[in-house]
Amino acid sequence: MNLAKIKICLLSSSLALVPWMLEAKDYRIDSQRAFDAINEVTLEPGDAILLKRGQSFTGMLAPKGNGDENAVIRISTYGKGPRPKIHAQGKHIAGLMLKDPSYWEVSGLEITNTDGSDKDQGTLFGIYVLAQGEEKVYRHVYIGDCYIHDVNGKVAGKMRGGIHVHIKKLKKSIFDDLRITKNRIVNVGGVGIGNTSSSSKVEFLGDETQTEYLWTNVYVAGNHVDHTGRNNIIARCSKDAIYEHNVLANSSRYDTGHSIFCFKTDGIKIQYNEAYGNVGKGGKDRGGFDADYNCVNTYIQYNYSHDNMWFCGIMKKPNRNIVIRYNITQNEKQGLYFYGFDSSKAVKNVHIYNNTHYTKIGLKVAVFPEGRTPRNTLFENNIFYFEGEASWGKGADKAVNTRFNNNLYYGIAPHPSDSKAVTENPDFVSPGKAGIHVDWGTMNSLKGYRVRRQSPCRDQGVEIKNNGGIDFFKNKIKEKSSHIGAVVGGA
Repeated sequence: MNLAKIKICLLSSSLALVPWMLEAKDYRIDSQRAFDAINEVTLEPGDAILLKRGQSFTGMLAPKGNGDENAVIRISTYGKGPRPKIHAQGKHIAGLMLKDPSYWEVSGLEITNTDGSDKDQGTLFGIYVLAQGEEKVYRHVYIGDCYIHDVNGKVAGKMRGGIHVHIKKLKKSIFDDLRITKNRIVNVGGVGIGNTSSSSKVEFLGDETQTEYLWTNVYVAGNHVDHTGRNNIIARCSKDAIYEHNVLANSSRYDTGHSIFCFKTDGIKIQYNEAYGNVGKGGKDRGGFDADYNCVNTYIQYNYSHDNMWFCGIMKKPNRNIVIRYNITQNEKQGLYFYGFDSSKAVKNVHIYNNTHYTKIGLKVAVFPEGRTPRNTLFENNIFYFEGEASWGKGADKAVNTRFNNNLYYGIAPHPSDSKAVTENPDFVSPGKAGIHVDWGTMNSLKGYRVRRQSPCRDQGVEIKNNGGIDFFKNKIKEKSSHIGAVVGGA
């Protein structure tokens, strides 16, 4: 008998060998004893670990083995009732740990990892994926529809938190086909979703950019991340990654940090996300979005940012080809564009166009908050709408190679460099009423930022090449015409 093909079933807390000649095995976990035992089994392609719904387990699930391109290994659930719960109790690095994994899919779990106190309990995660064994391409790791909450205490830190994927001690390795989707991550110390790599590099050599070992086919979407010790999401080490349809709420409760930022990326698209509630003391890094340094070809587009200290950070350490377009911001507390590492001079080619910025009466804001100085930036076709007190900020007069062209200004004097400034009311349908938790299917709550037919924004934008082809509401943009603001279609 080929023992490798014996089906092993975990039933009623015991390991029972059943001589069914099947390739795949289902391991049904219905007791603590079975939960502990599964860590000793080496899984093979097509196998599945199925945790019984309604059950709770303590400790860490750390299975062994790998799937292949024809048969993944799954961790999921069976039965009826609430999600199965794993409580790591602050005693284990994670509730679920996948080490050196390829071809794994995880779904349906609920995980906590805390001793119940507010203190720092160390480097803890909800789900931790770690590659540090063989130099290779680690493939197809999917984590979806999990509920991660109450990890660690009231602590910050970038290298711990909810769901993290790390490469350590390796020099020539990447992940390919990584998907983190539709998870809910609430009340975690550290960062909600993060990744990092000891292999990846982005270097600027004169006018050229050299990248090595950036992860491919990275997709992080549909996650709800709320109340984190540091950032909601950190996006690192990737080529052409997409981060979209995430809710980024109330980040950085115990240290400053933008809700989402990229680092060591090429071609990342951060789009259709909602960021709000990043407020507090600190004087830096409290915006919804951040084009951080050591990045090239960054796109921050089609997002909704509101009720943060500011909308977007732009780091001035080595950082090239940043496009910020078709975003809508509402009621940011202090301002709009925060230029980080203010004494640095290395950022190049920042193009900010067709964004709509609305601020209600009662807020005192600056376009460039905290006295930061813009550098190497072109602003075109944007709407700057202020019902209350607004200024350009103390650093605006020191701007370096920064120009404004064909923007609309309401409640603030046009920037001196803008020879085609529009100063009329944009005539929004119903601004300031978008609220929270946008339905990205309909986007109905944001339709108040459409403009009426008589608006001075309609057909008055300057032409921008390679403009993405669609506006905020996915209306097609004509090849040689444009509007001012994030919305082409009017009421």
